[in-house]
Amino acid sequence: MSNTVTLNQNSTRADRSKYLAQVAVSKSRSMISLREARENVRCSIKEAAEAAGITERTLKKWEIDCGRADPFAIGRLCKYYGISMSHIHAGKEEDLLTARREASTMEKKTIRVEDIVTLFKHMGRDTTELENFLEEIRGSWEAETKNAPATGIAKAFVQSHM
Repeated sequence: MSNTVTLNQNSTRADRSKYLAQVAVSKSRSMISLREARENVRCSIKEAAEAAGITERTLKKWEIDCGRADPFAIGRLCKYYGISMSHIHAGKEEDLLTARREASTMEKKTIRVEDIVTLFKHMGRDTTELENFLEEIRGSWEAETKNAPATGIAKAFVQSHM
């Protein structure tokens, strides 16, 4: 992710929340926020608060940031929701949502070979060998596509890459 957070002994509670969210998302753990858990079972804040033995106001605060939530009440909520406590993100909901957005953006990005060559040149590296290799690949691809029948998939492939 682009804004990766690392922890040390001077890390704030906010840094820990962001870190936990990034780790959960990067390791493909199915972490959800308290609000998402409640919405998944389609119950109101009032119903969930009563099940956990807390006030609605407290539950609203915990749904925004459950980093300071009472673990016993969270356990009661999870039991009521029918999920494990290990699936609840122990931090700010916004950090979890941000980490998901960043991971989603990273999955959508593609890296062009030309961009890598440009980057290496900018770093002062010799890219001659890489450029020769890429030219060989382009040459063999062009030879194969010229000899292939220009129908169906081959035609669509040639048109999309020209």
